[in-house]
Amino acid sequence: MSVVFITGVTGFLGRHVAARMLRRGELKQLLCLVRCDDAEHGRHRVLKSLAKVIPEEQMSALAPKLRALPGDLCKEGLGLSDEDRTLLVGTATSVLHCAADVRFNQDLDDARLRNVFGSEQVAKLARDALQQGSLQRFDWVGTAFVAGLRQDLVQEGDLEHDQGWKNSYEQSKYEAEQLLRGEFSDLPMTVFRPSVIVGESSTGATSNFGMLYWPVQLYARGWWRTVVGRPGTPVDLVPVDFVADAIEFLSRDDKPKEGTFHLAAGPEGTLTIAELAALCQEYFGGRPARYISPSAFFRWVRPVVDLFIWGKKRRVIQSGGRFFIPYFNGNPLFDITTAKAALHGSGIAAPSVRNYITVLFDYCVATDFGRVPEGSNDDGPGAPGPVPA
Repeated sequence: MSVVFITGVTGFLGRHVAARMLRRGELKQLLCLVRCDDAEHGRHRVLKSLAKVIPEEQMSALAPKLRALPGDLCKEGLGLSDEDRTLLVGTATSVLHCAADVRFNQDLDDARLRNVFGSEQVAKLARDALQQGSLQRFDWVGTAFVAGLRQDLVQEGDLEHDQGWKNSYEQSKYEAEQLLRGEFSDLPMTVFRPSVIVGESSTGATSNFGMLYWPVQLYARGWWRTVVGRPGTPVDLVPVDFVADAIEFLSRDDKPKEGTFHLAAGPEGTLTIAELAALCQEYFGGRPARYISPSAFFRWVRPVVDLFIWGKKRRVIQSGGRFFIPYFNGNPLFDITTAKAALHGSGIAAPSVRNYITVLFDYCVATDFGRVPEGSNDDGPGAPGPVPA
């Protein structure tokens, strides 16, 4: 029987991964790091998060496997009590670090505190468990965008480069992976690098309405049809269910350790900005997208927006422009050869976004882009800003 220590269960991807972990027949206990006042409060937060992805009739059977451990990624030793740390070091057969601060607009020092320092603290605990003889594997969720400003084909084993990054999130995740590969090379570490994660392919459900959803919202409301970027820019999108399925499968006890996997659509599954814009026009109607370079936009158009556009429309345009525009002007392609080979025969593969894009749009309409709960009769307009996964 295995004991898994997991972080990030209250986050978008983490709750999906945890739900799949709980369904493992050989799982004895899922130990969840939670920022909370005490264990009871932590358990409440975990159950509330998991209730979004686990049906109520299944929760009662799975809940006994859960144990919440109060802690904090930003504190030395994860802020764990001596009792909880002893439990982890002595019993954890696997450590899965899903937690991260994925905001693009944070200060670099803050991003480093959560993503670099936090990863270091989890790795230190994993090393202690390894030395105690309990740990069998250490799994870390990074991002394919450690590739930063590269615009070529990125291999799964690639890391080091000097091209720079689009934001503090990318840079901090790059530095975290660099740290782990250097100072913690003794750990049996597997790295998962998702690309852009969107909602479930079957329902469209998501709690993250940033990135792709930002320009879609502008177009759907009839507020904006200008793409600040190049029509030929590739965009690699994957649904959260594929990413969670792949992580759960590849992190099982009998799976190879020390690999690096791009959990991405890959070159053949990637769409261009122009193709996505056409799909958006087909669903929402309206006029075709037009394109402008970022330099021209920020020099000539953005000042006009700031002066003459007000209210919710202005807030939505400003909320993501500075942080999401770089992804519409140039991106790398991600090789998925290793991941495809490892997933072969499992039935797990990234579906083509063309096959579920309308499901994503349906969910956006049903929830007014996260403004109202799905199924609500509130049809009022909303203008949510970027939401971390």
